[in-house]
Amino acid sequence: LFRSQHIMVMEDMLKDFLLGEHLLLVGNQGVGKNKIVDRFLHLLNRPREYLQLHRDTTVQSLTQQPSVKDGLIVYEDSPLVRAVKMGHILVMYKADRTST
Repeated sequence: LFRSQHIMVMEDMLKDFLLGEHLLLVGNQGVGKNKIVDRFLHLLNRPREYLQLHRDTTVQSLTQQPSVKDGLIVYEDSPLVRAVKMGHILVMYKADRTST
């Protein structure tokens, strides 16, 4: 269930989004930031990639992700790279947890 505050935030987001601005949502845990972003992008029918940052995030982890296939380590594009290549929206979480 969406609250009227969420709708007002999405209206402001839409104004900035249509101007080509980047969006940054800041708030306490549990106030609905993820819910707002997911609903907003769903309503716009915009595909998205998700990337969660942490204190150990590196340039390499921002661009490649290791995985194991058939017993071999392979490196695949990260959500950031996929978003750039495919024109998707990149949703980054926990940016406040990265080191400076």
